[in-house]
Amino acid sequence: MKKESRIKLEHAELFYKFALATSTTIQHSDVNLQYYDTFSFLKHVVNKQDLELTKSEEKIGARILEFVGTYIMTLQLNKVLEDEWGKNRLQSKDKEIQNISQVVRLIRNAFAHDPLKPVWDISKSTMNKEFEIPNILTLKTHNLHGKRLDRKDYGGPLALLRLIQYIKKK
Repeated sequence: MKKESRIKLEHAELFYKFALATSTTIQHSDVNLQYYDTFSFLKHVVNKQDLELTKSEEKIGARILEFVGTYIMTLQLNKVLEDEWGKNRLQSKDKEIQNISQVVRLIRNAFAHDPLKPVWDISKSTMNKEFEIPNILTLKTHNLHGKRLDRKDYGGPLALLRLIQYIKKK
């Protein structure tokens, strides 16, 4: 793997892990986020009341951060896979390359048109198929088209973490 591709994946993984850690911490514990009394950038200044969220809003924001982390990671993964394995990777003779590429592309596509409410967009060529990446995840596309993406569809957030770590080693 090219050095630039490896760095891109490391940064995507770092952000994804940060999003997962932040989301989990805020959603499942009584964390008190600290807000600046004032914050300024160039000619703009805001105060704590302009930025401070309620506990409920913080939990929603944490969940959104996880969505953003998933989208950024799959978007970056897709680009790196294209750079490393080529534009025809979806038709590769190597079944593992094909499956990894399809899973990443399908998850990315679910987020592409509505990142805060991702919906599966399964094409006829990938409908009613199973894309397995052994010991990491299996994506079964049966009856997914048009449905809201559920993390359980692809094995959850830790399956994606294991996937990017696996790809970095290839």
